[in-house]
Amino acid sequence: MDGNVLHIRASSDVNTNFVAYDEARAAVWRAVSGVLDAAGISGEHVAHFVSALIGPQFGAEVFGALIPHAAYHYYGERDVVFARAGITPPHGVAVVAATGATAFGVRADDGRQMSVGGWGTLLGDEGSAYAAGLLGLRAAARAYERRLDAPTGLIEAVCEHFHVPRATFQRDLVHLAYQKPLSRAEIAGFAAVVARLATTGDAAAVRIMQKVAADLTALMLHVARKLFIPAEAFDVAAAGGLLNAGEIIVAPLRDALAHEFPHARFTIGVEEPAVALGRLMLHKM
Repeated sequence: MDGNVLHIRASSDVNTNFVAYDEARAAVWRAVSGVLDAAGISGEHVAHFVSALIGPQFGAEVFGALIPHAAYHYYGERDVVFARAGITPPHGVAVVAATGATAFGVRADDGRQMSVGGWGTLLGDEGSAYAAGLLGLRAAARAYERRLDAPTGLIEAVCEHFHVPRATFQRDLVHLAYQKPLSRAEIAGFAAVVARLATTGDAAAVRIMQKVAADLTALMLHVARKLFIPAEAFDVAAAGGLLNAGEIIVAPLRDALAHEFPHARFTIGVEEPAVALGRLMLHKM
């Protein structure tokens, strides 16, 4: 209850838009039971259980036997993004740049809220790590057929990252993409490779990261324009693995915000999501 972190445990995807409910439930169970074991804590001693999942809200019906005395608290992804940046209560825009991309807005004074993005891989997710990874794979396919206008290291990067032989590049990449098939997380994971190539000046990778940054910036500005005016002060909190790409993603966000909303404060949330969620719960108690 003092906010000391005992242990952190990761699991697999829990977004029920993309995985079955039972699979998501099993993933959360593995994380919760695993972290208790690693920390050496009995579930009997857990007083509060807090979650912010995309989709289901797992409670006593799932964890009653493991943590029989816990009170359950639920938050949304927006709350976690602001909390990771240390912003409580939220008044501004939260930007998520992870496997998917979403921007949320909230006004603390009049309660207005809005959300854009988050439509998933088929209908949206522009500005996300998934988008960067997919564009990288598509550019590698075009480069293999010599349809790019500049040399690129994307073919070699695909071969190394996905263990695809150069001699059978087309056959094996097509098989990997469609017969395996590649998951959202695996495609999003390739974004880090594209970003590293971009830092070396690889023209194709630079163009990809610039497009993704522009799309993410557009999400942020759309929400800001709907809820705030340029003269107002508010917070913009950003979080997600794509931000690890550095200035090629962050600078367009920060610069566009400063140009249009000079009194807004841009912050990247650095605290682990689960830790920030726990602190948010303690703060609200």
